[in-house]
Amino acid sequence: MESGEEGPRRRPGGRSARVQAAAYDAVIALVQERGYEALSLAAIAERAGVHESSLYRRWGTREQLLLDAISSRAAREVPIPDTGALRSDLIELLRLVSTFLQTAEGQALVRTGVATAHIPAFRTFHQEYWQQRHIGLHTLFQRAIERGELAPETDCQLLLETLIGVFYVRAFLLAEPLPEILPERVVDLILPGAQGR
Repeated sequence: MESGEEGPRRRPGGRSARVQAAAYDAVIALVQERGYEALSLAAIAERAGVHESSLYRRWGTREQLLLDAISSRAAREVPIPDTGALRSDLIELLRLVSTFLQTAEGQALVRTGVATAHIPAFRTFHQEYWQQRHIGLHTLFQRAIERGELAPETDCQLLLETLIGVFYVRAFLLAEPLPEILPERVVDLILPGAQGR
């Protein structure tokens, strides 16, 4: 490599990004295989093929590393849709949620969230994560309000929780399958009430 290329290697795609990606993959895989209680930075480092000291310097604790990995993976797997209409936005959002919840990775992450709800760091994470997601979804709902699809006084957080809650109940409380038609059925059942029709 030419010396002039050294700078860009420190940008995303360089060693730092590779360490992060390897650590995220390792912590998610170990949660799936062993559960949260068996996690340690030493085990994560071994699986990721990096020095444990690198993980300590960057994340400090297994909890922070897992929190970052969950946030990154959820944002990647469930992006905020922009289809041009509220109904299709919500159907696409629920389709992404449904697909993710049915993967081994999604199930492991949700089980971890339930198992760690009593841990202060995770309680803070849950609050911060949903605040961040609501900020992103605020744009989705704001577009709908501007298009006249929702009234400005709509409780968008309650609407979102009602829509998504069905999938968590079926997947984790009832252990029932999530059919492909479910996102559309849920939106068509709930959205008219939110729109006051």
